[in-house]
Amino acid sequence: MDLIAGALSIFLAAFLGGATGFGFALVATPLLLLIGFPLPFVVTVNLSLALITRVAVVVRFYEDISPRRVAGLIAGAVPGLWVGAQVLVGVDESAIKLGAGIVVMAAALLLLRSLTAPPPRPVPGAPVAAGFAGGFLGTTTSLNGVAPVLLLARDKAAPRSFIADLALYFVATNALALLLLLAEGALSRAALYPAFLLWLPGSLVGNWLGTVVGPRLPEQSFHRLTLFIVLVAGAMTALTA
Repeated sequence: MDLIAGALSIFLAAFLGGATGFGFALVATPLLLLIGFPLPFVVTVNLSLALITRVAVVVRFYEDISPRRVAGLIAGAVPGLWVGAQVLVGVDESAIKLGAGIVVMAAALLLLRSLTAPPPRPVPGAPVAAGFAGGFLGTTTSLNGVAPVLLLARDKAAPRSFIADLALYFVATNALALLLLLAEGALSRAALYPAFLLWLPGSLVGNWLGTVVGPRLPEQSFHRLTLFIVLVAGAMTALTA
């Protein structure tokens, strides 16, 4: 029954992930934790499924990628992923989930207030800083999209660019995160078999449906949906602590 409930959660998460470009782990993580799967299992399966589903998105939206911004995000993520892997194996799970949930909610509320304001001036080094924070959250909770999403929402990136940049970021950082977790002995074998194999078809279908819907949303509605999902996911992550 847990695998069936997990499959439904993954399908919903994949649809929202395809529509927004990032919502997969934000939705899947709290739902899988509420079902009762342990944190290392959730991190492993989320990173693996998101990696596979994002490859097709990179190909589809390749021309909309901002190379400089994505390069900064990935460069910052590398040390963040390593620090997060150390925390995952050395810190209590409840503390990780509670802290991550509070940070996510606070950041979403701050940005929600600025949706109607004009885009602020770019901050030098912001993509690198967002990448580091995303990498840290990636190997601890699989929520590696939170910080980059908040940066793109702050900059009011167009929906197609938003989805494209995040897709390439996820492909690169998820692959690195899985390698680091394997090296640290924190990779869950049960998440790769049978869960990953059973849940992969639903995640691919859900992701495809989401990518059809997402780019057609009005920009204002798109950004409101983005931050609403971040806020709810943060609350649910904290509640599972």
